[in-house]
Amino acid sequence: MNQNSPKYVALTFDDGPSAYTVAILKILKILKRYNVRATFFVVGAEAEKFPRLIRRIHREKHVIGNHTWSHPDITTLSKRELWKEITSTNAQIEKIIGCSPKLFRPPYSSINDTALADIKELGMTSVLWNVDSQDWREEDPLAICKHTIKNLQEKNLIVMHDGDRYGSGARDQIVTSLPKLIKYLINNDYQFVTVPEFHRVAFKIEGWS
Repeated sequence: MNQNSPKYVALTFDDGPSAYTVAILKILKILKRYNVRATFFVVGAEAEKFPRLIRRIHREKHVIGNHTWSHPDITTLSKRELWKEITSTNAQIEKIIGCSPKLFRPPYSSINDTALADIKELGMTSVLWNVDSQDWREEDPLAICKHTIKNLQEKNLIVMHDGDRYGSGARDQIVTSLPKLIKYLINNDYQFVTVPEFHRVAFKIEGWS
């Protein structure tokens, strides 16, 4: 890693908002405490249940992206089915906050060339990552921190989870690990950016090569 180059990190959260509101509210509180803006990829069906959380995420200047309506493996869907998952979620989010997402993240990181082309045809940008926090399987907050820090690069797009469905379970471990991770990043001169900002200063990760 070139120590003279700017170091960037975009924190992203998937699968929310959730019934586990303590977690997401704590996550939002932590981000506010450290003046960090993040990107939340939300599930349409969950946004419909928790519009107040969507409004709060938006009000606190975080970016909201699309994570489908029902969290399917999009590589198993027809073009029509995929478009319905995306457009239904976009419509729901626009109904709540008055604007529609331009970013899309495929559930389970499952994407192929056909799905990517269908996503682009809708005018959406697919967003993957280059650092997986492993918070979806790690129960130890320290292990999440260590794994994330070990895999840091100069320009980092980190995936985490604020939703409690779709296999993630309760979010206590990410709530506990997040302040430690943010403090490490601050102390090591990383600049926090949202995904749109990351795309401007770094690069896009739209598919797996």
